Amino acid sequence: MKSVFAYNDYREFLRDFFQERKKLDKSFSWRKFSASAGYSSPVFLKLVIENKSNLSEAGTERVADAVWLSGREKKYFRVLVRFNQAKNDSLKHTLYKELRNFVSPQDVHVLNQNQYDYYKEWYHAAIRERLTQVENQSDYQAIGQSLCPQVSAAKVQKSVELLKKLGLVEQKEGRYIQSDAKISTGPEVLSMAVRNMHQQMAALATDAVQNIPREERDISGLTLGVSQEGFQKLTRELALFRERVTQIVEEDKTSDMVYRLNLQLFPLSRSGSASAEGVKDV
Repeated sequence: MKSVFAYNDYREFLRDFFQERKKLDKSFSWRKFSASAGYSSPVFLKLVIENKSNLSEAGTERVADAVWLSGREKKYFRVLVRFNQAKNDSLKHTLYKELRNFVSPQDVHVLNQNQYDYYKEWYHAAIRERLTQVENQSDYQAIGQSLCPQVSAAKVQKSVELLKKLGLVEQKEGRYIQSDAKISTGPEVLSMAVRNMHQQMAALATDAVQNIPREERDISGLTLGVSQEGFQKLTRELALFRERVTQIVEEDKTSDMVYRLNLQLFPLSRSGSASAEGVKDV
């Protein structure tokens, strides 16, 4: 079985542990697994793995012992449980940093630090686009000053290094070009990081309303009354529109500016049957 350091979801780790034990011992059951962690309910850990229950601090310690963790592994597991059960992104970001500090380069893990770092700052995507538009690609100060808002030369240099590590840019005949590489992380980390990027981009859009001339921007909106069926139709239309935008950009061979296109469709009310309970982050 993989090391606990190979997980960014403790529920997945527990699921794999149970399955491995079951292969070795056919009599191993949810009842035995829960009992080994001090739970009287025979299915408690099954509910935890299915994300229907959480672990308390005391429960985390008992479960860590039940899956034979000690030392750094046990400390990592403690933080991992808190990370997965955190209710807000601010705490999640803090705990994710702690998780990264536990993992050494020798450990096999899927924390995907580079992918997380890419989504953490808005300007990485902008620099990837801008880098291929400028003549002097090593003039990091000029690249940084050309962004809105501006970023330092040091940040541009680190961003280029990150893009290279992720394979999002590569050098060909002495110049950087964009590659077709895609980046992804585990769903927990990806969801947190992408939400962070959306928040930054939304803030930049707000700033653009005040500081970018109208002839250089197009910001508009509609307030709509729609049914669930209408909402599904709109999301499909937006997906088709994104595909068309991508096609237009690919056909544009003379790009000299970087734009951000935000497509935002979100509720301003709840339906009569909606309940606040059970609503999860995505």
